[in-house]
This record gives sequence, C-alpha cells and structure tokens, in this order.
Amino acid sequence: MTVAATAGALIALAPSGLPRGAVTESALVAALVVLCTAIAAVAVRHRPRSRRAGRLTVCLALPLVVAAVVGNTLWQDLIRADLGTGTAGVGYPAAVLAATVGAFAAIVWMSRPVLVAGLVAGAVLAGSFAVPGRSTAATVHHAPIPADGDLSAAATRLVDGWVGDGGLDRSAVVIAVPTGSGWVDADAVAGIDARFGGDVEILTLPYASTTSWRAFVTDPGAAARSAIAVFDALADAVGRRPPGHRPRIHLYGQSLGALGADRTREWAEHRHPGMVAGTLLAGVPADTVARTSATPRVVLANPSDPVTRWSLASLWRPPTRPDDTRAVGRAAHTPPWIPVVSFVQTSVDLLTSLDGTAGTGHRYGTEQGALPTGADTDQPIGPRAAS
Repeated sequence: MTVAATAGALIALAPSGLPRGAVTESALVAALVVLCTAIAAVAVRHRPRSRRAGRLTVCLALPLVVAAVVGNTLWQDLIRADLGTGTAGVGYPAAVLAATVGAFAAIVWMSRPVLVAGLVAGAVLAGSFAVPGRSTAATVHHAPIPADGDLSAAATRLVDGWVGDGGLDRSAVVIAVPTGSGWVDADAVAGIDARFGGDVEILTLPYASTTSWRAFVTDPGAAARSAIAVFDALADAVGRRPPGHRPRIHLYGQSLGALGADRTREWAEHRHPGMVAGTLLAGVPADTVARTSATPRVVLANPSDPVTRWSLASLWRPPTRPDDTRAVGRAAHTPPWIPVVSFVQTSVDLLTSLDGTAGTGHRYGTEQGALPTGADTDQPIGPRAAS
C-alpha cells in the first residue's frame, strides 16, 4: 500500500505546465494517493503482507516524497517567474507536504472497503471536472442557431445578408468557427480587423446551443459541417465576381473551433481549389489536425497552453503539433513528457488554463489576426519553446 501511495504522490508532484495554488496541488496529491492505494488494495487483496517490509517501505518513501515536494516547489517558482505570477511562497510546500502526510496517515487507518469506496469516488470526481467556458463576443455577421438544423439554409441566409451589406466589395472575408453557441474571441476579431485595415468582415454560424466541448463530445463533426456550409455558400457568392475583384476567403478557429476550421480547409482545397487564401488556428488540441497544409496555414500555440499538449495518445507517447506551429505569448519552460504522468498533469492544467492573461495558458490575443496570405514565413516551434 505504501508503494502505491508513494506512486500517487509522485505523480501528483510531477512538473505541471501552469502555476498551481497550494489548495489545488494539495487536493491533487490527496486524491491520487487515495486513488492509487485503492487500486492497489483491489489488486493485491489476497497477498500476505510483511510488517517489517512495510516499515522499511515507509522509511524509504518519506524522504522520497519530501524531495518531490521540494522539487515541485522549485518548478512552480520557475514557471511562475516565466509567466510573471510571483513565487509560490513558504506556505505552498508546507500545505502540500501536510496534505501528503495526511493522505498517508489516512491510508494507515482506512479499511479495505473504504479504500474501494475511495476508488469509486475518485473516478466520479474525475469525471465531474470540466474546463470553464467564456462569454460570447460580437462578430461582424453572426447568424442565429438554425432551429430546424438546416445548416445549408442558415449559411445561405448568412451569406446573402453579407452580400446585401456590401461584403463582396471588401478585400477579405473570414469564416470564424465559433464555440457551439457562437462565441468568437474578441481579441481575434480585433486582430483580424487590424490585419486587413478594417477592410474585412467576419462570418460565423453557430451549430449548437451548448459550449464547444459539450458540442464536440455529442457531435464532433458539427463545427466542420457548419463552417463547410458557410464556405460553400460563400464560394458561390464570391464566384459571381470576376477574378481580381473578389474578396479573399480566410478561415479561423480557436481550440475546438480550430478542428472545424481545419476540416473545412481540407474540404475546400478539394471542392473549391484556389479559394482558400489562408487559415489560422489558435490553441489546437494535440494530435487533432493535419501536420501539413496544401494552402497557407499558421497554427499558434502558447508555450504554456495545456490544450496544445493534451491528447489521449500522450498516455503512451509525446503529443505532436503541426509542422507550421508558431510559438506566441510568454516564453515558458515546458515539463518533460512522462508516460501517464504527463497526461494527468496536463489534464489538471486544463482546469486553470483560462485563468491567466492573453499569452498565457489557453488565452490568446490579437496575434490571432495574423492570417497568412502565402507570403508569411516564420520558424516553427521546436520540441521546447523556451529554456
């Protein structure tokens, strides 16, 4: 049991990608100590236990855990310095160590049924976590959610309204893939407006009445279908103008919206060749979009963004990013990849990924307006964004 409890503590104390408060880290340590011990209790319930071996294990575990707490605190101070959030302070290691010792002490007094109950409770608790959402922001042309589910008709109405407002006389038009309920980052809107000197309009078509992650879980293809419907209607309208007098079509998406934008890019490259002027994706979840693009594309990633490192595949291999990824935001140390451990740490980081300012975590700024046009070049980020 002590070995399992120690393993749980070491997993919890491994390097994280974002600063963490003492309460969050203490809760994580306690939860993983109980969870790992509960799993061990089920796995070894018929094996005899030696008191002497148990005492020896405890003696070896204690300095190991103390060293892990110290290392965790030093790492927290390092990434806090990177992101400008101050130091952890002496209260941080004291609270984390107290939580660890408390969890170990609780294990000693727990009966096997309580440990099994802890396993079940831990699983239920883990399933209840969700990344917080953000409020919506206005875009230039925002269609209502189609009540009848007819995305094609809704897209046609959206584009017709854009044409009626003189959209065909603009130099550019951007299809922004929103969250399910229609949210588009206001900083991205401001950045796009600055990029084209105001001579641009943005079209967005909501595809669900829920937040993006819920829409993605229930219908992962909805974002792409919505954006494809808009692109199809837009391509038809733009095609009525002679070459040289057409607004250029761009695609933009952030986070799960980036998945829909990139699927639309792939579709348009085959169905409307030559009409994709450029695509910009921000904060793309790891291992979700194509590594390369046939048309100009830029993928933005904050070094401290856990979304760009989160992938189920990271349980057994390092996550991957597209070849055209650019590092933006504040430079920060990134934790080394460790099987299973990195997945746990990154998953916990998701809970606070929106708490910082633009350029940290999953917050992006006006650099999202830097849509490529074919002339943009930059160095892709390497395996480590900063040192």
